[in-house]
Amino acid sequence: MRYLPVSVDTYEKKILILGGGYLALSALKSVIDTEAEIYMIADSFTKDIEKKSEESHGKIKLKEHKIEKDFKFMGFDYVLIATEEFELNEALEKRANSRNMIYQRFDIFSKSLMSINKSIEHGPLTFSLNSSRLNPTITDIIFEDLKKFCQKYNLEKLNILSEIRSELVRKNSQNIDEIIRKLYESETINLSTFLEEMPEYKIEDLKSSEDLINHIEKGSEINLEKESSLEDDQIIKKNLDDARDLSRDKDLSSKDLNLESFHDLDKFKKWGN
Repeated sequence: MRYLPVSVDTYEKKILILGGGYLALSALKSVIDTEAEIYMIADSFTKDIEKKSEESHGKIKLKEHKIEKDFKFMGFDYVLIATEEFELNEALEKRANSRNMIYQRFDIFSKSLMSINKSIEHGPLTFSLNSSRLNPTITDIIFEDLKKFCQKYNLEKLNILSEIRSELVRKNSQNIDEIIRKLYESETINLSTFLEEMPEYKIEDLKSSEDLINHIEKGSEINLEKESSLEDDQIIKKNLDDARDLSRDKDLSSKDLNLESFHDLDKFKKWGN
């Protein structure tokens, strides 16, 4: 696999598209849904490109300027080379390479440093298809199938599971992947109820999560230990006890914690308040 499918940040980034014809339109469509500002330079633009620019509320900026082989460009985060002239694209690619720019060439499968995937965003999920080695018709057919496939995922369920995972990470729980998989595959558990009740209990592993699941599903008695509601001085004492257990120095005291370096501790709210 030559190109690793990764996601790059486009927030407050600038993308330059060189060209104004049908190749450039294809390049524009590949990045139009990003959060980047898009700059296009060409001696003229197709009506479709002009229309998309007019409808973009300033996101897509067009500049009519003849591009020669010695055309200089810099100051952009990503460059898409898409003129209708093969030799001109060759020259532009050489310049991009010499300046270590991150670029993609749209007329041939070349030495491009990136390859933009055709993507669908479905809530927190992004499905993508790298079509650089396929012809456009086959790519479109597969892409339509991919659109139908992603619709089967319930966005509300995925969002709740993401929140549950964040809470498990906060609790430093074990077996997080197994817990999330069990919750995802369950057809009876009310995930919203699980999310509401879990902060109250210590969920340390898969077994303790199953205890809460059984309590929610069957109303069985819950045997989980509740989360600590210790006061500050109790927390300090507990931390000292834990430190003594791990340390050879059994004479540790609160002075060893350098508490004087922490000011205005009362400003910190306890978790859950």
